[in-house]
Amino acid sequence: MRKVFFLLLPVFLFMLTVTSCSSDNDGPNVVLLSKVTGVSLGQQSVHTFSYNGTKLTKVAFEIEAQTDGSGYDKYFYTGDLITQIKRFNALNQNTTTTVFTYDVNKRLTQVVKVEPSLNYGFRTVYAYNSDGSVTATGFSGTVDAQNTISDTSEKFYFQNGEVSQKDFFSNSFSSSVIYSYDTANHPMRNVTGLDAIKLYAFIANGLFGYEHNMIQQNTYLTSGVMDSQVAFTINYNSNNYPVEMFSTMRSNGSYQYSFQYFK
Repeated sequence: MRKVFFLLLPVFLFMLTVTSCSSDNDGPNVVLLSKVTGVSLGQQSVHTFSYNGTKLTKVAFEIEAQTDGSGYDKYFYTGDLITQIKRFNALNQNTTTTVFTYDVNKRLTQVVKVEPSLNYGFRTVYAYNSDGSVTATGFSGTVDAQNTISDTSEKFYFQNGEVSQKDFFSNSFSSSVIYSYDTANHPMRNVTGLDAIKLYAFIANGLFGYEHNMIQQNTYLTSGVMDSQVAFTINYNSNNYPVEMFSTMRSNGSYQYSFQYFK
């Protein structure tokens, strides 16, 4: 195995602990993530994925010492686009539902996530700017309507199809995060529909929908001073997919992840 030094954000690491448990009808030579176990700042987690072909059907998770840390997400498609994700707790109760909307060019335009038990909903709207960047604006409200604009927004910049920079704005604080990537295979690069929701996933989880692996993340305050950096060593398999990640002494915290694949 070859090793590369990585610098990643803890939020990115969270979804790096996602996995899969069964795969049906996947095509020849298609690599699909099978299981990820992780330890993030001392907290252990296991995620397992199920597929129909290369489409996600279910992601089960066990996260130590977290409220509702056991459960699963079910994925629903329209064609090759993910249009809904429903989360269920350990009692098989539907706790949240997330609905994705796209334009005619299959670009993500809106995501609405609702929590019926709290009568709460949050809507994210994506605007595609003339310079190639994308602005994400949030609105909160009830399950039926989300019209109260958030005091925070995010703007994404791209290079070679990946997010190269994310700017965060609020009424009292702003920051920028600079990213760079390797040329190896992303663990979930072959999963149908994830690339289309990468903006939402980048905000929510930091992993889904990318071709390659993030190798550096530097967070800067408005003053230009670096606020945080996380460093990793990654081992790859013969197909150039990550199989192990662990933080180095340069990291702001201790993280360790292992990946298993169907093929």
